[in-house]
Parts: sequence; C-alpha cells; structure tokens
Amino acid sequence: MVVGTLKKGLKGALPLIIIYFLVATALNFLITTNSQSDNYGSVFYTLLLSNVSSTIAVSLVNLLSLAVGAVLISILSIREEMVEKTNYIPGFLYLLFGSIELGSALIHPSLIANVFILLALIYLIETYREENVLPMIFKAAFFISLATFFYINYAFYAFLLIICLLVLRPFNWREWVIGFMGLSTPVLIYSSVGYLANYDFHDYLNNLGSLLGNFRKPLISEFFYPLFIVLIILLLLTASKHATRGLGSRIKTQKNLGLMYWLLLLSVINFFAKDNSYYFPLIASIIPISILLSDYFYNIKQLKVANTLFFLLIASSFLLLLMKMNLL
Repeated sequence: MVVGTLKKGLKGALPLIIIYFLVATALNFLITTNSQSDNYGSVFYTLLLSNVSSTIAVSLVNLLSLAVGAVLISILSIREEMVEKTNYIPGFLYLLFGSIELGSALIHPSLIANVFILLALIYLIETYREENVLPMIFKAAFFISLATFFYINYAFYAFLLIICLLVLRPFNWREWVIGFMGLSTPVLIYSSVGYLANYDFHDYLNNLGSLLGNFRKPLISEFFYPLFIVLIILLLLTASKHATRGLGSRIKTQKNLGLMYWLLLLSVINFFAKDNSYYFPLIASIIPISILLSDYFYNIKQLKVANTLFFLLIASSFLLLLMKMNLL
C-alpha cells in the first residue's frame, strides 16, 4: 500500500510523508546516544556546535535540515523531470534514510550539507537549454563550496559542478570561470575574515589536505549490513532496469538520471574518506539513492512485489534506529 500511495501524487502522498516525519520526530527524542565521532573538523559546523548545546536545539536543527532536504529533493526530482510528476517516493526515502541520523545528542553535519547540495543541483539542472545561466552556475558552485564548511568530506562533490557542465551545457569558458569563482568565493571570504580577525584561517585548507591524504576502509556497524545488502540489491536491480530499458523517454530525464549515477559514484569515493564509520556513508549518498530507487519502485507493475521490497528497506532501516535507542 505504501508504494501505491506514494505514486498517486502529492494529495495521496503528503499525509503518509507527514505521518512518517512525526514518527521520526518522536524517535528523535528517544535517541539520546550518538555512535558517530564528533571530530568532523569543519569550520562552520564547529561554530554551530559551539552555539547549539541544548538537546531541544540540536533536535530542531536536525529535524529542520531533514524536512528542508525532503522538500528540496521532491522539488528536484519532480520539477526537473527526474521522475514522474506523481512520484513522491524520493521525499519519503529521503526522510527514511535521513531519520537514521536523528538524535538529540549531536547535530549531524551531513543533514545540513545535503541541503546545500540539493540547492546546487536544482540550480545546475535548471541551466539545461537555458541561455542566461551564469548567475545559476555561480550560486550552484557557491552552495557546493558552502557544504564543505559544514562537512569537509563533501569536497568530493566539487566534481559535480564539472560533470554537470559537461553533461548539460555546451562548452563556454565563461561558465567554467564563473563556476570556479563560485567554488572559491566562500574560501576567500573565510580566509579574508580570518586574517582580519586574527584567527587561524588555515583550518579549512588543513582539513582539506587531511581529507585527501587519509583514505581508509570505513568502520561499519554490524547493524548496518542488512540495510547495506538490501540497498546493493535494489541498486543493482535499478541499474539493470536502466541498462535494458533506458533512462526514460525524455532527453532531460536521461541526462538527470545519468547525473544521479555520477553523484552516486562520488558518494562511493566518499565512502572511503576519513571519519566514515558505522552507517554515515549512507547519509552522504541518500540524494542519488532516493531518486534512483524511486524510479525503480515506480515502474514495478506488481504492487505486491514493490511493497515487499519497500518493507525490507523500511525494516532494515528501523534496525539501525532500534540500535541507536539501545533496544538491540
């Protein structure tokens, strides 16, 4: 029933999405432990963490970031024609995967950084077949760079700008220059303010150098394996479906879904970056995973099969939530 409801447009999907968000909100206040390292080392995140200390404030930041991300991924996937107009599965999946990182003990930087990546994607994809795109490219690049100030691991997504320009745009040197200016602007502003305020403004570059020089195998919790296995199987089925039937009938849809596979590849690279442990790598990749899987679920003709696979996804996700509540 869940998949069928989420396929019927906003009127049918919105109550279900709201109900799950309320459930996630309730679970958020039941989760008081944090299984992740708090040594994220990003300058804006550190500043935010030092000013938000109460459990209620931490919860509100996490919940607000999750809600905004769910809205943005729905806008991205539907308005930009990645999925069918009645397909609201991406928003639900984003809430499902993102709720794994909820809790009142610590603000998770990836939930905040994902908001900036989604904004960047919206601006970049809107440049397709448009003429006056320089402002949109600059904003997209600026948001990608800003995301790294909340979590330095998102520096890998700088390649997303290059990939989008190659896939969506004919070569124009002005667009590339503006893009690199957008990436460098937050860094220059931060360095300038740091120099004038007489504090160590080399933190960002030091963190970036540490990221690129410390690839390692992530320490994954055993409770993450069921969800990991289910996701691998579903992504393989999705890739097989796209390989045999194509990425869609519209050229824009084909290009956009192709971009999601590129984003997924960047997420795989991030999987081996520093400070990745337990189930964090999932949170950094929930944007492409949610959109790609939603296209697969939408096109399954037998609802019983779709709902069974969807139930496995929900059950394996709730296994992690039970672990965080110390019930397992």
